Amino acid sequence: MTKPGVILITTLLIVMVMSVISMQISKNFYVSLKREAYLDFKNQSYHMLINSEKQAIKSIQKAIKLNQSKLTLSAPILKNKFYYQNDLMLLEIVVSDASNCFNLNSLFDKSGNTYKVLPAQRDWLARYLELKSINEPDIQSFIDQLIDWVDQDNQPLNFGAENYFYIGPASQSKQFTPKRLLVDLSEIQNFPIMQALNFEEMTRDLCVIPGSTKQLLNINTLISEDALLVASFFSEENLEFTESQILNLPQNGYDDVSVFASYFSQSSIYPAQVLSLNSKSFYLHGKIVNENFSANLDTLVILDLSNSAVIARRTFNF
Repeated sequence: MTKPGVILITTLLIVMVMSVISMQISKNFYVSLKREAYLDFKNQSYHMLINSEKQAIKSIQKAIKLNQSKLTLSAPILKNKFYYQNDLMLLEIVVSDASNCFNLNSLFDKSGNTYKVLPAQRDWLARYLELKSINEPDIQSFIDQLIDWVDQDNQPLNFGAENYFYIGPASQSKQFTPKRLLVDLSEIQNFPIMQALNFEEMTRDLCVIPGSTKQLLNINTLISEDALLVASFFSEENLEFTESQILNLPQNGYDDVSVFASYFSQSSIYPAQVLSLNSKSFYLHGKIVNENFSANLDTLVILDLSNSAVIARRTFNF
């Protein structure tokens, strides 16, 4: 004879098991829906950011074509953000001038398959690092290791490093020197000297334009934070003076680079072609957000002499 208590316990156990199974099914279903929403947003945001990037580049090209003489910080493409909004998400594109930094690739002049070091650029980089309070041996080590990273031979400079180091037990990278121009600033973290230097601190004004040895400073888009870069170019030790000259930018910008250069006593001995009134490289930072996800697209755009755009680097983060 079946006891009522046994039936009750059995029924409760069945209900409990079914509840657990139901909860697990619901959890898996929720995870599946969330994963599908994640992938949908990722794909949709990427394509929207790419399309917005194209529109922003067209706006840059149009602005440069209409104002070929100069580009200032008050220019709409630098001052105003690009927005797009619908019921599901908000998209924002910010354009900034990418000119005002020291392009590490500008240290070299490429001729065929060889790379010649340009003394003027090397000296400028050394002065910049010196103003960063980096000691002379470390400066020499960094520059020599940069040259060895790019040059075609396997003979290390006095403070340099070639394949024997990078594939040896003391190196974490375990790779040969690429023997090419830098592609990304992060590459310098492979240099042995970087163990003694602070990457974030020393690279505030350093950059890498992939595959390009060009170097320009747009004096019309300089900001006070660029004082050290400008001071090192002119071999000016007074950073406050340099900053004051940057802040004294005419309301409509300079029309002649020689006017700005004349404020620095040693300007005549430095390559004036580095100074410009306009810009040819731009950063585009695109961002999409909704209540659950966000995505970013960072693009480095280079305009050539014909005003055609080249995507030098593009990074999508989700």
